[in-house]
Formats: sequence, C-alpha cells, structure tokens
Amino acid sequence: MVFKELEIQGFKSFPDKVRIRFDEGVTGVVGPNGSGKSNLSDAVRWVLGETSSRQLRAAGKMEDVIFGGTRRRGAMGFAMVRLTLDNSAHTLDIDADEAVIGRKYYRSGESEYTINGQVCRLKDIYELLLDTGIGRDGYSVIGQGRIAEIVAAKSSERREIFEEACGIAKYRYRRNEAERRLAAAAENLERLRDILGELEARVGPLEKESEKAQRFLELSARRKTLEVTLWTDGVHRAREAVRRQVRDYETAQADYERFDREAKAAEAEAEKIRMQAQQLTIAVERLNGDIRSITEELNGSDSRIAVLENDIARNEESAAALQADIAAGEQDSTEAAAALERHRAVARSMAVAGERLAAELAELDAELLRLTSENNASGARRDTLRAEVADLTAKRTEAQVAKAAAEAAAEAAQQQLPTLAENAEALEAQRDEAKQDLADTIQYRKLLDENEKQLANVRAGLRLKLKGRKAALSEADAAEQKLGRELDAARQRLGVLKELEKNMDGYQNSVKTVMRAASARRLRGIIGPVSSILSVEPGREVAIETALGGALQNIVVENEAAAKAGIALLRSENAGRATFLPLDTVQPGFFRGNLSGSARLASTLVKADPRYANIVSNLLGRIVVVDDINEASRVARELGYHNKVVTLDGQVINAGGSFTGGSVQRSAGLFTRRQEMEELRVKAAKLQKDCLAAQERTDELKTQTDALAAELTAAESEIITAANDRVRAEAEQKRLEAAVTQSEAALAGRQDEMERWKAQLEAARARADEAEKQEAAFAADIDARTAELERIAEGDDAFLARQRSLAERLSAKRMEQLARQKDAELARSQIEALEKQAKDAESRRAALEESLTALAARSGACQEEIEAIRRAKVDSTGLIAEKEAEIRAATEKRLLCQKSETEAMAKGRAASDEREEMGREMARLAERKAAAESEYDQMAAKLWDEYQLTLSQAEALCVEFENVNALRAQVADLRGKIRALGSVNVSAIEEYQEVKARYDALRAQVEDVEGSKNELTRMINGLSNQMRDIFTDSFRAINENFGRVFTELFGGGEASLVLEDESDVLACGIGIRVAPPGKVIKNLEALSGGEQALVAISIYFAILAVNPAPFCILDEIEAALDDANVVRFAQYLRRVSDKTQFIVITHRRGTMEAANVLYGVTMQEDGVSKLLKLDLEQVDAEMVS
Repeated sequence: MVFKELEIQGFKSFPDKVRIRFDEGVTGVVGPNGSGKSNLSDAVRWVLGETSSRQLRAAGKMEDVIFGGTRRRGAMGFAMVRLTLDNSAHTLDIDADEAVIGRKYYRSGESEYTINGQVCRLKDIYELLLDTGIGRDGYSVIGQGRIAEIVAAKSSERREIFEEACGIAKYRYRRNEAERRLAAAAENLERLRDILGELEARVGPLEKESEKAQRFLELSARRKTLEVTLWTDGVHRAREAVRRQVRDYETAQADYERFDREAKAAEAEAEKIRMQAQQLTIAVERLNGDIRSITEELNGSDSRIAVLENDIARNEESAAALQADIAAGEQDSTEAAAALERHRAVARSMAVAGERLAAELAELDAELLRLTSENNASGARRDTLRAEVADLTAKRTEAQVAKAAAEAAAEAAQQQLPTLAENAEALEAQRDEAKQDLADTIQYRKLLDENEKQLANVRAGLRLKLKGRKAALSEADAAEQKLGRELDAARQRLGVLKELEKNMDGYQNSVKTVMRAASARRLRGIIGPVSSILSVEPGREVAIETALGGALQNIVVENEAAAKAGIALLRSENAGRATFLPLDTVQPGFFRGNLSGSARLASTLVKADPRYANIVSNLLGRIVVVDDINEASRVARELGYHNKVVTLDGQVINAGGSFTGGSVQRSAGLFTRRQEMEELRVKAAKLQKDCLAAQERTDELKTQTDALAAELTAAESEIITAANDRVRAEAEQKRLEAAVTQSEAALAGRQDEMERWKAQLEAARARADEAEKQEAAFAADIDARTAELERIAEGDDAFLARQRSLAERLSAKRMEQLARQKDAELARSQIEALEKQAKDAESRRAALEESLTALAARSGACQEEIEAIRRAKVDSTGLIAEKEAEIRAATEKRLLCQKSETEAMAKGRAASDEREEMGREMARLAERKAAAESEYDQMAAKLWDEYQLTLSQAEALCVEFENVNALRAQVADLRGKIRALGSVNVSAIEEYQEVKARYDALRAQVEDVEGSKNELTRMINGLSNQMRDIFTDSFRAINENFGRVFTELFGGGEASLVLEDESDVLACGIGIRVAPPGKVIKNLEALSGGEQALVAISIYFAILAVNPAPFCILDEIEAALDDANVVRFAQYLRRVSDKTQFIVITHRRGTMEAANVLYGVTMQEDGVSKLLKLDLEQVDAEMVS
C-alpha cells in the first residue's frame, strides 16, 4: 500500500487547491521557517480523523484549520483534504484498487467524511485503518517535536504506540465493544429478574379469579343473548313505525314540492311582469329625461339667440363706426387730391417760367460773348486782365448763384422742418394711442381666454357631477325598489312564521293540549316545552334540534305533581302521550371522556336559566357536537362509540356506531323557525330603515341633479357669450396691430425725411458760407483786375460799362432762375408729401373695409346660427310631442302589466297558502317522524349503551323465540344466577392471560440474556489470550530490533525495552533501558536532547522493522541530532525505504541528500504557501498546483 497523492484546499496556509504526488522511497519537504511545511503533516493527521485541534497546532477551535485570509485574500469558508492510497493488494477492506479518504469542514461547524466519494462516519475510517499503523492513533505520522515524547512519556502512556505496532489495537477495540455489551447484558439481566419475581407473586391469585370470571362471562353472555333478542325485537318494531312515518312524510313532501313549484312559477311570472313594468317605468323616466334635456336645450337656445342678436347689434355698431371712418377718410382724400392738383399746376407754371429765364440767360451770355469778341483787339495784358476779369466775374456769379441756391435750400429746409416735426408728433401720438389700445385689447383678450377656460372647467366639472348624480340617482332608485321588494318578502315570510308559531305548528297534539290547558289555568306548574326554555348559539340550531330529537317537545314542569296532573289531563282527553321533566326529579347527565379538535358538548352550545341546569345536562350533557361527519367519525372512535355525536348539518353517529343522516329541511325545526323569525325581524327593521334612507337619498340626488342641470345650462350660455367676446377681441386686436404697424412706418418715414432735411439744411448753410467767401475773394480779385484795366484802358469806359451791365443782368437772371428752381423744388416736395398722404389714406381705407367685411361675415354667421337654432326649436317641439306620445303608450302598457302582476301575485299567494298549509302538515308529520326516529334511535342507543352492539351485530346474536314473556322469564333466572356469584373481577381473565404470557416471555428472555452473557465472557477471554500472545511475540521482536538499531545509530552501547509487570502484559507499563557507549544511564532524563531523540528514533525504527507502516511522515524528528548522527539517520532511512514510504520534513542537509524527490515550500505571498517539486534523479524542478 503506497501513499499516492495528497490534495489540499483551504487548509491552514494552502487556500488554493494543491495536489502533491508521492512516489516510493524517500520524499523530502524543505523550506524556511514559517513557510507551511508542517501544515502538510497536519493535513494528513487531520484527514485520518484527528479531532483535537491542539494536536493540529490550532488555537483551540477546529475552525482555526480553515484558511483565515490575508491582506490581499479573503478568508475561505471551508477546509478540504483528500488522501489517496494504493490498495491494489487490497490491504484495506474495500473493494477498490484505490482508497480515497476525504474530510471537509465548514466554518458553520458542519463536517463530512468520505471514503471513495461516499459519505461515511469517522468511526468507519477508524475501523478501516485499524492495525495498519496509519490510523488516528497510529505511528505513521510523527509531528514536529513529538518524537521525543516516546522517551519522555510515562511507561503506561507508551502502550498505545506499542499496541498499534504489535497489531492488537483491532483486538482491543473488539474486546472493549464486547465488554460494553457484557455490562449492558448484566444490567438488563438484573432488571429482568426483578420483574420476574414480581410476576411470580401475581400468577396464582389471578388464576382463581380468572376461573370465577369465566363462569360469570358465560352466564352474562347467555343473558346478553336473550336481552339482545328482546331489544332487537323492539328496535324492529320501532323501525317499522319509522318507515310508515317516512312514507307519509314523503307523500306530504311531494305535495309540498308541487305547491312550491306552482308558487315559484307564479312568483316568477309576477317577477317577470314586474320587471317588464319596471322596464316600462325606466323607459318613461328615460323619455321624461329626454324631454327635460330637450326643454333645457330649448331654454338654452333662447339664451343663445339673445346672445347672437346682441352680437349682431354690436357688429352693426362697429360697422357704422367703420363707415364713418371710411367717409372721413374719403373726404380727407378728396381735399388732398385737390391740393395735389393745385401744387402740380404751380409746378407746371414754374417750369414754363424757368424755360423762359433759361432762354433769356442764353441771350445775355451770347451778347456778353459778342461784346467780348469785339473788344479782342486790345493788348495782350489787357486781354489777359479782361479774360481774368471775365473769368472771375463768371466765378463770382456762380458763387452768388451757389450762395443764393444754398440760402434758398436752407430756407426751404427751415420751412419744412416744423411741418415735418408737427406731422411726426401727430404720428407718434397716434401710434402711442394705437399701442395703448392694442395692449388693452391683448389684456382684455387674455382675461377672456382665462374666463373661457374657467367656464370650460366649470362646465366639465358640472357635466361630470351631473353624470355622477344621474348614475347615483339611477342606482339609488334601483336600490330603493330592490329594498322594497326584499322588505315585502321578509314581512310576508315573517307573517307566515308568526302564524305557525301562534298555532304551535310542529308540536305534538299532546303538547298543544297541555299548553292550552296551562294558558286556561286548568293546569298549574307548567313551564313549557324544552324548546321554549333554551336559546341556541347562532348556526347550531340544526345540531341541537337533531341532538334533542323528540325530547325537544318534552314539557318542563315545576315538580312531580305538575307532571302527574298533565298526564291525567292527557289520559282524560285521550290527547296522546307526552314526556314531562319535573325540576325536582330530573338528574344531570355526566360525560366521561376527553374531547379534542372542534368537538364540544351540546349542553355548552345552549343558554338557559340556571334552574334548568339539570334538565339541560340530562338531555344534552352526554351528546357531542362537531363540525362535519369526518370529525364525527374521529370523535366517535375516540369515545369508543359510547356517546351520540351530531354534526352541525344534522348528521348523527349514534351510540353503538350506527349512522343517521341525509338532508334536513330548514323550516322543519322549532329552533330553526324561531331563529329564522328573529333574523327576519332584524332584517325587516333594517330593510325598513334602509328603505327610508334610500328614499331620502333618491330625493336628495334628484334635487341635486336638477340644480346641476340648471347650473350647466347657465355655464354653457356664459361660454357662448365669452366665445363671441373673444372673436370680437381677436378682430379688434388684428385691426389695432395693423394700425400700429402703419403708424410706426409713417413715423419712421417722417423721421427719415426730417433727418434728410436737417442734413440738407446743414449742407446748404455750409455751401452758402463757402459761396459767400468765394464771392468776396472773387470780388476783390475783380476789383484789382478792374483797377489795372482802368489804368491800362482808361479810354475804354463804354465797353466796361456795357460789360458790367450785361454781367449784372446775367447775375440777376441767374438769381431769378435760382429762385424759380427753389420754388419748383418746394412744390415737388409738397407734391410728394401729398401723394404719400393719399397712399396712407388708401391703405387705411382698405384696412377699414376689410374689418367691415369681417364684421359683416360674423353678423351673417350669427344670423345663420339663429336661423338654425330656430329650426332646431321647431324640430325639438315635434320631438317632445313624439316623446309624450311614447310616454302615454308606455304608461298604458305599464298599467296592463300591473294588472297582470296583481293577478299573478294572487295566483302565487293561493299556491303559497296551499304550500304553507302543506308545510304545516309536513311539520306535523316531521314531528311524528322525528318522534319515531327518536324512539328508534333511543332504543338503538340503549342497545349500544347496554351491550355496545350495533343493530346488525345484535341481529346476529338473536335466538328464535315464540313468547316474549317466556323469554323475559329466562332473563330473570340468569340474572339470579349471576347475583349468586357475588363480586366478580372480569378483568382478571385478561389480566391473568397477560401476566402469564409476560411471565413466560420474561423467563425465556432471562435464559437468552444469560446465554449471551456467557458467550460474551468466552469471547472476551479468547480475545485477551490472543492479544497476549500477539503482544508478547511482537514486543520480543521489537525489543530485539531496538537493541540492534540502537547499537547501529549510537555506534555501540546497549538498549532494551522492559515490561514493568510481566504477569499483566496487556495493561502494564513499558520501560526503556539504554547505555550509550562509555556511559551508565540510570534515568532517561540524564540523556541529552539529541540522545533522547536518537533513542526515540531507534525505537521508531525498531517498530517499523517488526510492523512496517505503508508510509511514514516524519516532521523534523532529526532536528536535535548533530551532523554525524544525521548522516547515520539518513543512511538507515535510505536502507529501510524499500519496505516503507517515507515523507520527511527537514532542514538538515544530510536528510535532503538521502531523498529521491524534494518538495520546496515557499511563501511568495504573505500567508499563502506554494510548492516546488525537485526530482533529484533527473534534476528537474516544477511548480506544484
């Protein structure tokens, strides 16, 4: 068997799943301190079943073996280890070539063990590994620092490892189990002997009592047979009476059902006719509602016509105002056209005058040119001066003309600016007024929109309220009619029941006779029937009526004398029989048993005066009431069928086990009738109150509906008026927006024109100043040139005078021409202003005509709507007439329906009367049937009470007889014989049989236990002898090997193992005697730590030589040795590795050199161990995962 693989996950410092594969030979595990090497040996020890956390170097809780997390990793939720062993030689007792032992532990404390994947117990693993050396208590795993414990332990504590090594652990386990079973058997035997002694003292007396009881039972059985025959005969007679009553009742029931069908058919016909009448009533109400709606629409039409006519009047007023504005505009346009024509005529005359002045200027220019040409004969200087003078004169003239033109332009501009300013102010005022009107109109329109929305919301709310009120009115009307019908039905039913109660319907004739006599004071002390003194919990009426049966009509009386007087009255009047219950003689009934579930005693479901407690207890104290038949069956079985059990719906399990049941008619019971009357009284009062409330509700809703309809009509009229106002406001807003636009355009034009005139004024003034300066300069130059000319040609005065004259005329003409041009320019500007004014007037006239057309269109639409409304009024009037005709026709049909309904109701009442009469007859028959059934049930119940027999069982026991009296005589004789026997313990028979059977069984059991005890004793002795032999032989071999191994490892010396008490080899301690080379050791504590470790290793190797373990895990057992001893240890380890697989956890180089494979344990990440495998034979390293 070879340790093949170890799989770890979540165990201590190994959070990740790691699989470590081991080969034969020596495997070394190396690594720095704290890297997690020893966690591998702990994992093997843990999976093999170690339950002590301290043995696993934990803090005291098994939870500590689970990986607790690091700064980078979270804690694991479980720890898991699997150990795989090669079982090809089937060393372990399992049918598999491999054995995989697993253990898993969760933080919650749950733990599971597995063998080859199958869940098992820890005990199963312990038994599997017994005597293999690798179990929980084996020597295959030597933990860190534990090797020296072999030497340091007490002699008695060393036995476990030696017993495991000697192979007797399995036998000791079996012997301990046998000793435990032996102790249990001894204790059981002592207890059985005590019981057997008690039984021996009871068997003799019970045997005598049993014989006497047997005689008693034989006589009782004979008496029972005869008595049962008598009772059965009585039951048969009672059953025949029940059958007769059932036939009579069924006949009456068939007649009742026939009358009931006729009454229901009549009621259905009446209901159908009533529904038709109701439909006609609804139709009339609908037609009346239609007429009201049409009338409301007509009233609204008149209001609408008044509003439309008012709108037409307003539109006509607006149109008249617009016509006046158009007429005023046309007059202004005519005057402006006349002024324009006048200005155009003036402009044409100015144009003619200008042409004339131009001709005159041309003539003057020609004459001046001629004069100049004639004087060209003068000298060069004079010519030059003259030319310059002429040129300067022309320029001065031009400057004068320019100055005059500029002054004329400035004057014209100066004249135009005030007029334009006045026009601009007027336009600005007109614009501001229009803007203000527009703002007011927009504000007014907003108010109209908000008002219209509010009115629309009000209308919608009123419509919704009106719809809700109409629906509520319809529902209230229907509810009122329904309540009226229910009230009539309840009153009718209550009247019938009162009549039945008054006539004491359902009571026996004898009860009626007694109660009438008591009412007439012929009898005293009569309280009344049982039904009159009890009040029943609601819902329990049928159960109590069924439980009481015929006793419901028993008469309660004050005392025994009253009962006798009542019986005498019935006998004298031949009025039948009755049962009387005197308060002073009736005894209470007692219930013996336990109730469970919904079961309750019938006496607890009724209320009565305390003076009637004995009567209630007598009649109902032994009867059980449950919810249903299944519960009844359960309760009856629990009570042994000794009591009657009744369900809420009237099904019965009688005492003795017989079942009685079927349908129960509600009106047949007295309690049921009384309960129904009380319910009908309450219902009628509630219905009356509900009818009044419904009527008030209907009237209130009708008033609210009419008020809401009137409010809705007023709201719709206001909405129409608001809509018309909004249309007018929209038209006015459009007109004012157009007026504002026109005013702003005209004002902008005037302002632009003023700016142009201002610019012209400034430019003209500048030109005038410039021209004046040029004229002065030219005049100075001319004077200078003229003076020079005068000096040159003093004799040429005529020419100069002529030239000067012509120049002055030319200048005057040009000035006149300039004035003409100025006038013409002024005329043209006035013409343009008049033309623009005419155009603005035309635009305003077009806008006014458009508004006038819109008003005319609205007036036409209003007139058309008025005509349409008037036509609709005519149509509505005709429609109202049609609706009224339909109402008259529907009313006539409704009257016919009411007549038919009356006839059907009369027919139904007749059938109902017949049905009620037949119902009373059924009640009487039901009373008789109930009395017969009660008598039958009582006889059957007494049969069960006396003999615990059902009728079928009793019939099987009956004997044939000819005379009932002779049969009764036989019963009396048997009763005498039974009395002669005296006191009899009937249970002695069964008790004797039970005690005798138990006595015989206990004797046999004692014999079996004694045999088992002897067998266990023999087995324990055999196991002890076998263990002694095996231990002695194995201990001798281990001792021999210990001396040899000690000498080899120490290089000499002597060593041996000693039994402290050779007479008790299975319990005595084991001592160790050693003598290293050159030393005498009296106490093992005198050895050094290395010597103690080497002694322990010698013992360990000696054990392996005798009983080799399949594998051994050694955790730093050579840590205390020096290098030389480590080499010896490693060599010896290598030598014996052919029989045992070694896994060595070490820091020592010598041990590492002896290993075939090395596993290196590292902790690259804090708190997480990793493995590196190094194959020393192939020198190949790989990470292990």
